Amino acid sequence: MFYKVFKPFSPTKTMEKWNTKCRFFNEKYACDTLTSEGYSSCIECKFASEFSKKILIIKFGALGDVVRTTPLLEALKNKYPDCLIYWLTTEKSKEILENNPYVDKILVYNPENILRIQQEKFDILYSLEIDTPPTLLANIANAKEKYGYYFDNGATSCFNKGAEEYLETAFLTHVKLANRKTYQQLIFQACEFKFNKQEPTIELSEKEKKSAEDFLKENNLSKKILGINFSAGNRWPSKSWSEKQLIELIKQVKDYKILLLGGPEETEKLNDLKKQFPSIAINESNNSIKEFAAIINKCDHVITTDSLALHLATALKKPTTALFFSTPAWEVEDYGRIIKLQSPLLEKNFFSNKFSEELANSITTAQVIKTL
Repeated sequence: MFYKVFKPFSPTKTMEKWNTKCRFFNEKYACDTLTSEGYSSCIECKFASEFSKKILIIKFGALGDVVRTTPLLEALKNKYPDCLIYWLTTEKSKEILENNPYVDKILVYNPENILRIQQEKFDILYSLEIDTPPTLLANIANAKEKYGYYFDNGATSCFNKGAEEYLETAFLTHVKLANRKTYQQLIFQACEFKFNKQEPTIELSEKEKKSAEDFLKENNLSKKILGINFSAGNRWPSKSWSEKQLIELIKQVKDYKILLLGGPEETEKLNDLKKQFPSIAINESNNSIKEFAAIINKCDHVITTDSLALHLATALKKPTTALFFSTPAWEVEDYGRIIKLQSPLLEKNFFSNKFSEELANSITTAQVIKTL
């Protein structure tokens, strides 16, 4: 009996058609250039732009922490001008990174992308979370160099010396109380970079900007706007400002139109305050993160607790008064635009997650008024 012998499939020969070092290469479909120019493969393309380094950032965290990690992107692009940056994050944080000019690919944490980072080759990994699952992902990421944090037999360990200080401030309260470096300084140090006041970035789409414009018209917000974010959600009730102090502020402010900011958890409070003071405006608590950011962007001054609103206002370069009740003011980079008011009871309530009327009233209306 005669059998025909077939040559085995050669993936190498197939891959010769595609330039996977080009920053415009797309593994799912042909790039716009290939389509518009009618090329049959990357070999023919005259517009290829090859990257120098492929970098993976793993950062999930709270939404505000994702925002204040974005200054690292500018530092990476300055050191490696032609680098390709991937950022692995959660579905919730993805929106913050969308349209960021420094991020080339956003990977959402899911089974497909877990497999992907194991098999795709990266030159450098920056693992910037100190908890699982990100530290577990750092262990399996296929990268030549690794900085930051990894899972070490049930504990968190550091890939490099520079990452140790941030880990210690996170785990040891006495170290955190003694620390006077900002979050950005500590994260840059963990990545072996010098922090030179690089700014956080958040990019608003035209649709998001228009939604904010429409909101202003609907609420007759034509004069100077004072945005006030007095709460901090259910996770950190200790960060909230007193409603009593807020009401006094509303009564005293004359030169601004007041806009109260908040998320879904604050809906009832916002509606109650609107009933008491019909002249104030309240933001729609069901808007997206970027729509919320677009509204903050319309404010002339922002008063906020240590919350997402603070980090969005910072990224949008808004003059801000920040109130700190139970979290460290010194870890927030002020960029010369933020006036920080710290409760005298902060150390006693350091990282408490319980609401205290005394704590909430420990920063007064009179102190806040002086910052406007």
